[in-house]
Amino acid sequence: MPARRGNPRPIAGHAAVKGVGLLVFTLLGGPVQAELRTENVILVTFDGVRTQELFEGMDADIAAHHEQQDGYSEIPELRKKFWRDSPEQRREVLMPFFWKQLAPMGVVLGNHGKGSSMQARNAVLWSSPGYTEIMTGQAQPEVVDNALVRYPHRTVMDHVRSTLRLDGSKVVQIGSWNGFRTAASATDGGFTMIGAYDPVPAPLATPEMELLGSIRREVMELWEEGSNDALTYRLAEAYLREHRPRFMWLAFSQSDDWAHAGRYDRLLAYLHLADDFLRRLWTALQSMDDYHDRTTLVITTDHGRGLTAADWLEHDSTVPGSRDTWVAVIGPDTPDRGEVAPATTVYLSDIAATLLQFFGIDYRQFNPAAGPPIPDTLTIDQNDRRPR
Repeated sequence: MPARRGNPRPIAGHAAVKGVGLLVFTLLGGPVQAELRTENVILVTFDGVRTQELFEGMDADIAAHHEQQDGYSEIPELRKKFWRDSPEQRREVLMPFFWKQLAPMGVVLGNHGKGSSMQARNAVLWSSPGYTEIMTGQAQPEVVDNALVRYPHRTVMDHVRSTLRLDGSKVVQIGSWNGFRTAASATDGGFTMIGAYDPVPAPLATPEMELLGSIRREVMELWEEGSNDALTYRLAEAYLREHRPRFMWLAFSQSDDWAHAGRYDRLLAYLHLADDFLRRLWTALQSMDDYHDRTTLVITTDHGRGLTAADWLEHDSTVPGSRDTWVAVIGPDTPDRGEVAPATTVYLSDIAATLLQFFGIDYRQFNPAAGPPIPDTLTIDQNDRRPR
């Protein structure tokens, strides 16, 4: 890790004098001297999670339809567990750590019901087009399906690795589907990429990682292309503790799997489990000196899905709701605003620049056509340097 670990870092990627971490830039027309406390960034994606469940919890219409259609439904039991009178109560009981602990420490956007919107720009509204938009900062028209293809688009992960001159072990993508691996980089092998059933590369593997990798290959999932998200999480945490990466993309896929399978009951149970992944991740980060109060967490999804009991299973350009996404940004350089609404519409293509700003890198040097950083996700009070 850099010798200046623990010192603030410069915003925007312009010249800093001998790593002092100071930058003069223009904000509302005036010069401001600002510093960053973020040294590490972790991007977490949950595939195809609707804004409705995130912001309102259990959907009564979809739950009732599922219960009527499927004799094996666990909805009656889950209704007792997750149904409450108000949307705020329902979302808190479904994802308690996210809403009670994480959200108040950052910024959350995308609740249409309160006048906030985050939209995907790509025309297809499938996974690979969505993740490519996240990774490159713009919709890429040639990405029209979920084929496992590397496209020649420089990604935000490629750019961070080369700009900061990081060892390949310090930039890592770990996910439950191989499409995450192909979306992560324009080339194979530039940094650590671990797909659905890939072992951790031998020089980096520990006995724990090897065991988790072998179990991953033995556990049968709903669809053969995806591995188990709980094992993906455990593998990512083991890697985090052993190698202390500066930039990690942790990508989960089972939310989309359960939705496509029509199992609303399992989706609800999964989202509750996913909330626990976030709790365990945040707890792990705060337990390590390299990450405690030095890490920004960005959480999002790649696309929305249908709005009704008839079409919530699906997502594409013909299904209303598929363009609706959401984002949460939590870290030492982000204001404690919680859910922000009403708010200006932001886009999936803005995430790349948002990630880069926390590394002190000007996104225009990465991709001039990329969307800008999401507004108000980076605010530094020069008079308050207290850890929180």
